Amino acid sequence: MIQPVNNNNIKECVAVIRESFLTVANEFGFTIENAPRFTAFATTEQRFT
Repeated sequence: MIQPVNNNNIKECVAVIRESFLTVANEFGFTIENAPRFTAFATTEQRFT
């Protein structure tokens, strides 16, 4: 079920986003060193608040 993000579930949302984009990062060889702004590495709880 799709729900709005709120302050109580930011941590879980960030985890889902990072895990989802890590599959793409792994497929294309992206790392935090060669693509630090890629969503899997750049999404943090602070960016959502």
